[in-house]
Amino acid sequence: MNLDDHVIHSRAGKLGQPGVTTRAEAKRIVERAYAAGLPQGLVIHFHGGLVNTQAGLGIAANLAPRYLSAGAYPLFFVWESGPIQTLKNNLGDILRDEVFQELVKKVGEWAVKQIGDAFTTKGSGLATLDEYKFRDDFDNWFAGAEAAPPVPLDSPERRPGAARAAERSEDDLAADIESGLDNDQRFQQVMAGLYVASGRGPAATTKSGGPPAASVRALVDEQALDEMFPPAGGSGKSRAILSWYQIAKFVARVVIAVVRRHWNKRDHGTYVTIVEEVLRAAYLSRVGEVVWRTMKKDTADAFGTDPLGAGCALFEDLGELEKAGKTFSRITLIGHSTGAVYINNLIKYAAQKVPNTRFNLILLAPASRSDEFADVLASHGNQIENFRMFTMSDEKESQDQLVSIIYPRSLLYFISGVLEGEPDVPIVGMNRFNINEEFFNDTDFKPVADVRKWLALGKSRCVWSVVSGGDGLNSESCHHGDFDNDEATIVSVLHSISKGY
Repeated sequence: MNLDDHVIHSRAGKLGQPGVTTRAEAKRIVERAYAAGLPQGLVIHFHGGLVNTQAGLGIAANLAPRYLSAGAYPLFFVWESGPIQTLKNNLGDILRDEVFQELVKKVGEWAVKQIGDAFTTKGSGLATLDEYKFRDDFDNWFAGAEAAPPVPLDSPERRPGAARAAERSEDDLAADIESGLDNDQRFQQVMAGLYVASGRGPAATTKSGGPPAASVRALVDEQALDEMFPPAGGSGKSRAILSWYQIAKFVARVVIAVVRRHWNKRDHGTYVTIVEEVLRAAYLSRVGEVVWRTMKKDTADAFGTDPLGAGCALFEDLGELEKAGKTFSRITLIGHSTGAVYINNLIKYAAQKVPNTRFNLILLAPASRSDEFADVLASHGNQIENFRMFTMSDEKESQDQLVSIIYPRSLLYFISGVLEGEPDVPIVGMNRFNINEEFFNDTDFKPVADVRKWLALGKSRCVWSVVSGGDGLNSESCHHGDFDNDEATIVSVLHSISKGY
């Protein structure tokens, strides 16, 4: 099979650049797809984000003959969204960063104290919390010598009669944290080392005047450095005074965010939430937040005003075929992960260009926001003829480890908790937001409720892996990246294409 007849390769949403598909080639592919006259029409597949070109082509090479076997002409959008290995490598670097480890330990210690009687730490309750053992247990966890961190991986059960304590003010909590630093010399050494490594000062001593600053790397974002070590002359790397109160205030801000999420039922498990809030506060530039925003922008730019936009070109060619009375028997859109974001933009654009065209839609662990998909449904839901989603149950989603130790949850959890700019952003493919109907209700979370109700309109619209639900309703995917190569899922997708929904 010649992939040149089945792949539209774009960069930053555009055709025609060196090494990607030309405008003429894209037109030829669409015309060839129609000329094939296959009974199930056209399948357009959008791979996930954090997929490099070679991996995208590999997905096309694997799935193209399978789609043909189901009676549909396969067309793949390969869009250079970057390798996921970069994100995993960066998280691995952060895990080894002593500053990260000390921030997690300090935030964890004070989060335990603020959450109170609802919380049980590893091997001890709040009243008997041994801060020194707590820190040692965390060191062992980071070193891979413990099976679990000293705070729960899951959300702790609230004890009968446990009352929510009044939220501490940032200044009040910071004062207590600063006072407690006298008993944590290692934290002092590491943060003093960050002060020097970041260029904020030529030398530093610890608060207690003990051993000198540790030798550390300055991986922390500039904004976080400015908050911990406020520059004397405004922003930038100008000299700053090492203020332990300012460091304590930075920690307090993260602690309050963790505690607030716990009480508001927006946490992703205590340990994971602590990690998420430390990453959001201090490491966003290193965990792919900019890359994530760029990827989403690329999917939108494909349908912008530039005629070389990959999506614009597709619908120009489909429109010309339609004017000539040539239409596909059906068009099936398949999107894995961020490919679902691509499809959101496609449906909105199609409503303007080919309003009479309806699509069958298959989503694989979709990473699109619930509010964005709800908007598509409200405005253009009539363009979706049939729908099926394959994604993990929350149990499997919680067990899927993006990177062991530092982030023992799935990529969708990471997107929801870190990359989308707010904590616990509802994501279509996360079962967490579908099963918690009482909390994610019509009043407080209308887009989530709207998506949930729409999914429930058809009894077979959702396949929550791992499940054996019969023809077209099976999946054995246990990891976010499985859905486009898990045999049970692929067979179910092929059944939907060839036999219906």
